[in-house]
Amino acid sequence: MIIFGNRAHYSAIGGVENSIRSMLKVVAGNNGKAVLVCREPLQNESLDAASLELEQGIELVTYKDEYDQPLLRRLLYLRQGGEVLPRVYLDLRAKYPNATLVVRHHMHVLAAHTAGFRDIRYLVPSLTVNQLREDLLGASVANKLRMMAHMLIDGWLQSKALAIARLFVFSASMESQVRQRLPARAKASSITQVTPGVDGARFNQVSAAQKCVCRRQLNLPEQQTLFLFVGRFVQAKGLDFLIEAFATLPDTCSVIFLGEGDCEPSMRERIKSLGIGSRALLLGTTSRVEDYYRACDVFVMSSTYEPLGQTTLEAAACGMPIAAFGPGSGVVTATHELGLDKLIAYADKLSSEDLAQAMLRAVSLAATSAEGTHKDSHVVQRRYSWASLVVSLTS
Repeated sequence: MIIFGNRAHYSAIGGVENSIRSMLKVVAGNNGKAVLVCREPLQNESLDAASLELEQGIELVTYKDEYDQPLLRRLLYLRQGGEVLPRVYLDLRAKYPNATLVVRHHMHVLAAHTAGFRDIRYLVPSLTVNQLREDLLGASVANKLRMMAHMLIDGWLQSKALAIARLFVFSASMESQVRQRLPARAKASSITQVTPGVDGARFNQVSAAQKCVCRRQLNLPEQQTLFLFVGRFVQAKGLDFLIEAFATLPDTCSVIFLGEGDCEPSMRERIKSLGIGSRALLLGTTSRVEDYYRACDVFVMSSTYEPLGQTTLEAAACGMPIAAFGPGSGVVTATHELGLDKLIAYADKLSSEDLAQAMLRAVSLAATSAEGTHKDSHVVQRRYSWASLVVSLTS
């Protein structure tokens, strides 16, 4: 029995939730048993309708998020993982005392530990402090104060979780960050680097003719060079750089943004002020992101902070060349660790000008190396396996 724990609802649209759904699929495919612990959906939360039904053999346990509780009451229970969640894990420990526990959020680590679990495998998605530090840039004074409080409290809680769990990360960059964040008493803790997976049934390369069909089905411009961004609309995704870079590209180019987030209003304002509204399309979230990978020409990983970049792997599995900031630009990302440099055009400096040049080089790469990208697509699907990740986390 494997118990998976994550904060967001399992059908929420996001990279962490996608990883959990993929691992559950592996467990079910092996006729295994698993329990998934996650919160109930929040009001207006974007959910993946295709994932609302769990695989056979998967038990779902949900709990109510405590953010609507009075602040002082929440603070009282924070260091033990909340008020409700420890009781959930206490029940699970009584029911499945020998279960393997894999979690993707620090509050689940704390709650499970409070309930008596000791062998907790924590697959760290990111460091809250580092993520929010990037988001501080350009935020209003009120939002900066809110995020700084979040950094202080959640940063402390995550450090506590790191010190009491078995740690797993997706990149050397993330391992270094976690090592720096560990409390002094846990500096010698081992950290295991593992690799995520890519679902080859969903993410694969199509022919030029099929790409045209995809564009027609999605009502996308058929004659334009299409750039694609997929992710949350937050400061750490480098969206300001991407929008400014795109504004300098020829009128024969369009860019598709898939996602949602706090930066959306400012993105729309900047797009309007630059006069590129007809070519910069914000299309919201979708559970069929693979259709857009297949329809577009170049994927843009504009993040300034990214512990791995699952979307980069998905784009590569679909044979897409990628434009991204390189390690020499000063960004804290793991893009250069993925073994995909033949597919990636790097921007050497953290600037919209350099990103624009990288985007144009990626277009050239798409035009001249179709056969090479097809081979790289298969390499990605072989190298990154959800089944291998499950084995690494549970052995």
